Amino acid sequence: MPVRTGRDVGGTLIRGLGPFAAASLVAGNIIASGVYVIPATLAEVAGPVSLVAWAINAAAFLCLAAVFADLGGAYPVSGGPQSFVRLAFGDFAGLQTSYLYWLSCVTCNAALVTGFVGYLTVFVPGAANPVASFLTAQALLWALTLVNILGVRAGGAVQSVTTVLKILPLLALIVPLLLRASLSNMTPFAPHGYGAVFPAISLVAWLFLGSESVTVPGEEVAGAGPAIRRSAYLGFGVAAVLYLLVAVSLTAGIPAGEIAGSPSPLAVAASRVVGPAGETLVTIGALISIFGALNGWLLVTGRLPFAAARDGFAPARLARIHPRYATPAVSLAISSLIGSVLIGLYFNRTLLQAYNFIALLSTATALIAIGAGCAAHLVLLRRDPDRFSQNQRRRGPFVAVMGIAIALLMTAGTGWEIALYAVLSMGVPAVYYFLRGRGGRA
Repeated sequence: MPVRTGRDVGGTLIRGLGPFAAASLVAGNIIASGVYVIPATLAEVAGPVSLVAWAINAAAFLCLAAVFADLGGAYPVSGGPQSFVRLAFGDFAGLQTSYLYWLSCVTCNAALVTGFVGYLTVFVPGAANPVASFLTAQALLWALTLVNILGVRAGGAVQSVTTVLKILPLLALIVPLLLRASLSNMTPFAPHGYGAVFPAISLVAWLFLGSESVTVPGEEVAGAGPAIRRSAYLGFGVAAVLYLLVAVSLTAGIPAGEIAGSPSPLAVAASRVVGPAGETLVTIGALISIFGALNGWLLVTGRLPFAAARDGFAPARLARIHPRYATPAVSLAISSLIGSVLIGLYFNRTLLQAYNFIALLSTATALIAIGAGCAAHLVLLRRDPDRFSQNQRRRGPFVAVMGIAIALLMTAGTGWEIALYAVLSMGVPAVYYFLRGRGGRA
């Protein structure tokens, strides 16, 4: 089955993401700020038994990584979930998926920017001023947008460096925590009962999203399909192992009561084992982590409208490739412009509630798009079997069904109201599709 790419956009993308940069895109997009915050909540609601939640999520999300590793390997084209859904179910479903995933990415970028500014106030108290915060947030967003416009190699280089730098502070904390590990810190293992594992699973699950991100710039990964497949597994593996090491070292090295409810549990742990400098180290690590994740998600976000436009169901202008830098510059700029508006909502007290609603909504839209990608995997395995190895065809249905189940459960976890609004929001691209006179194509 040929992979149709639609419009001739008058330019060519380059395969400038090497294997390390591609794997860093996955690992760096998964590891953001959540790992610096969530251990405190886990210590409070579950205690040491939360380690089970980390392990279950690592195993479950390996299935999602396998789905998108297989799809990216079979179809190394731009668009990721959107492209796979279009191939399986047609243009209308592809447009819906593109819109849902793009909305989640744009909102994620705004959230990362505001989170970065929040951590920055530790070193620059003046940044807490609303005007200064707003200007700093906008400057950061557009600086990294410019980096990604200047070339996929530039974006990949930033991603590679920041992924290494975000891992080092965590390793610097993990090692001394493991050296002081004691079973007494893990007793009792389930202070709130073993049923506490279930809410802990829900809390941890959000931290593992992102393994699909390397499939979005599929046409820009050097080595095409095989490289995308390896990068998806390697990037996810690095993130999952690091998460498990953080969880085990923190649980065994520090009594749960010392970090429960803390706004910065890793900083508390670092101050115990490293001294006053530890808190500074953790804050720097959080800043680098958010910075790198923002760069990676900007790279991903800019390819979504581009792919939709090139496939013929979004405005043609979005499909333009910069003649010098070989990047979807218009798509990147438009996406960041929407992100700028969302940042404005965040820093406007009267509009903050609207921002919070959009943030919750975008979580559900991402999950629907990811679930649709898993459903597409089931269809494409049967329709286009020659693109998949025998092993992939054998395990493919299992990992796809697991991926769909994860997406459904997590969508339900956002609450019925948010899930309903996410479904209703699909009316926006539907109206556009039919107004464009595309109702006859599917």
